[in-house]
Order: sequence, then C-alpha cells, then structure tokens
Amino acid sequence: MLKKKENQTINAWCWYDWANSSYSLVITSAIFPSYFLSLDTAGNGTAWWQKLSNSVLYAYMYSFASLFLLFLSPLFGSVADYAGRKKFFMTFFSGIGAISCALLYFSTSQQILLTAALFIISSVCYSLGVVFYNAYIPEIAGPEQYDTVSAKGFAWGYLGGMIALVISLLIIQFAGTIGFSSEQIHAAIPVRLSFVFIGMWWLLFAAYSLKGLPPDHKHHAISFKIIVQSYARIVQAFRQARKHRIIALFLLAFFFYDMGVTTIMGMSSVFATKTLNLTTAHLIGVILILQLLAIAGSYVFVWVSKKFSNLMAVKISVLFWVLICFIGYSVQNSTQFYIMACLVGLVMGGTQAMSRSLFATLIQKEKDEYATWFSLYDVLDKIGVVIGTFLFGLMEYMTGSMRSSVATLSLFFVIGFIFLQLINKAWKK
Repeated sequence: MLKKKENQTINAWCWYDWANSSYSLVITSAIFPSYFLSLDTAGNGTAWWQKLSNSVLYAYMYSFASLFLLFLSPLFGSVADYAGRKKFFMTFFSGIGAISCALLYFSTSQQILLTAALFIISSVCYSLGVVFYNAYIPEIAGPEQYDTVSAKGFAWGYLGGMIALVISLLIIQFAGTIGFSSEQIHAAIPVRLSFVFIGMWWLLFAAYSLKGLPPDHKHHAISFKIIVQSYARIVQAFRQARKHRIIALFLLAFFFYDMGVTTIMGMSSVFATKTLNLTTAHLIGVILILQLLAIAGSYVFVWVSKKFSNLMAVKISVLFWVLICFIGYSVQNSTQFYIMACLVGLVMGGTQAMSRSLFATLIQKEKDEYATWFSLYDVLDKIGVVIGTFLFGLMEYMTGSMRSSVATLSLFFVIGFIFLQLINKAWKK
C-alpha cells in the first residue's frame, strides 16, 4: 500500500512536467519565436529596441528574464525552505506564469514592450516553478530512484509538450476550416489563441499535479526579516558548497556546460529560421521529432548511468554537445540541420535528467534545505543563460552571423567537461 502511495506521489510530480513543458516547447522553442521574428519591431519609431533585429531583441529578452531570476530564485528558494512553503510558491508561480502566457494573445507589432514584459514574466514564473518542482525529488524518492524518477519527469514533460504543440498546430493549420476569417488569420489570431491554450493547459494540469504532491510543513511565518535573511542563506549555501569539493566541482561543471545547453535550446529555433530559412512548418516538424527522441534519450542515459555511473552519463552527454556545436557551425542545409536536431534530441533529455539526479544525490544529506540547494542550482543555470544568450546575441551583432555564436558555445562544453574530469579525481581521493 505504501509503495502504491509513493508511485501516486511520483506520478503527481511528473504531471507538473507534463503541464509546464507545453510552455517551454510552444512559447520558448516552437511557435512564439517564429511569430516574434515575423513582427515588425522597427515600425517608424526611433526607440532603442526598434534599432535591433528581432533575433537580437529576442536573445536579449531571454537574457533579461534570466538576469531577473538571479535575484528571485535564491530569495524564494530560501524562503520556501525556511517557511515550509514549497507547494504554496509552486502554486503561486504556476498561476501567474500561466496567466501571463495566455495574455501573450495581445502581443502585436504595436505592443512590443507589452510582448517583452509578458514573455519575461511568464518565463520567470516558469523557471521559479521548476526550482520547487526539482526540490521535491529528495522528498518523494530514495537515492536509488533519482535517475529513474528524474528521467520519468522529463519523459512525461516531452510527451505532454508534444501533444500540446500538436493541438496548437491543428488550431493554426486548420484555422479557416474551423471558422476563422481570412482577416483573422492575417492578424495571426489563431497563432495568438494558441498562446491562450498553452496558458490554460499549464494552469489545469499544474493544479492536478499540485493536488497530489505532499502538503507544506509550515515552519515559520513569512516576514520581511525572513526575506532579508534569505539572501544570507543562499550565500551560506555557496559557502557550504565550497566546503564540499565534489559538490563545488559539479556546480562549476554544470555552470559551463549548462550555459551551452540552455543557450542552444533557447536560440536553436531562431538560428534555423534566420540562418537556414527553415519555414515554421519544417521547424515544428523537427521539434516534434526532437521531443520523441528526447524521451528515448532520457532512458538511454538512465541505462548508461546504471551500466557505468551517473557521472559518466553526464560526461558522455557533454561530449555529444561539443560535436553538436561543430555540426551547427558548419551546417549548410536543412538535411544537415535535421541530423543535428536528432543528436540534440537524443542528448537533451539525458543531460538534463542525469544532471538533476546527480545533484540530488550529492545534496541528499542536506536535509530540509532542498529548495535552497536547488535554487543555487537554478541561480547557476540562470547566470549561464544570461551570459550565454547575451554572448550569442553579441557575437551575431558583431560578426553578422549566428555561426560565430554557435562556435563560441563549444568552449563552454569543453570547460564543463574538464571540471567533470576533476570530480573523478576528487572521488578517488
């Protein structure tokens, strides 16, 4: 009976990934980037954002959202641990994020600042929700389950995101058939309605997930003093990490290779659209295949982890990312891009799942501070996104080519791999 209850809790946890992955796929990767690139951001004005290309502006929006998270993630992660409000904050940010996503319906060429603001708010809320979601792993599973549970969460997320994307595409593709006028289609009403659909998908499935997760165990009331102390707690977490050599080495490795992973995942659609002139239909077809491969890839790396070690699985995935960067730099046509996308799909899920489970294993003795530790993990992720996407946009701005941006990312993976190698030496000692 106890085992059945544990499985129900794990499944409830996985439903959250099913819920919010619709956002990361449709808004961050597939439909919204293409839609944003189609907007006339220049207009007739002279504001600074009207002097930038859409792709550079999108990279800066993505970077600014991550910069904002640097201040909020440690705050709420620490407060959630101290006050025992993990589930409360997860619910709050899911609601705000889903509503902001739905309001992207109002994103038009005349509302660029509103569009940027809604994208940033929804992106920030998505990421904050993931901090608390990740922090549940040590609470709902034992160390021997971390790899499998982490991979299962990502697999459910990829499947849920894929289904949400297909439904969105059906709304867009058959807009005329289901009653939209030609004027509405020209005004991108079906595309904008897909943003509303994704917001509702996120909201409803997140509510179902949260209902099945363990309740909060409130320790202290939330006060201004606790909020101030929260930053001191995250600084303390950094200091604790420095005392644990293996944790410190992993976090350094994660910072660099994750910088490359998140930048590629965030900017790949823009790269394919602008550099290779891929149509939205072709791009979305690639993304759907990528999602299926990511599900398989998650479990392939679970097998590698069980056969060798979790660390070895992460190292192999990082080497694959180096290869992907070289292919990305030299890719000249859609066929080569499809090959690269297949590699990304296979390695993407494995890198994320194994990194999360390895970190959960390393911090399992740090009881009652899981959200704080995962907010530290998230802080490094977001610092990486800020630097990675900013450099990606800057390199394109300076050289006029995204290929230089892709080449730069390979350095991050190489540095990350070096730190992963140092973990081997630390463990042997």
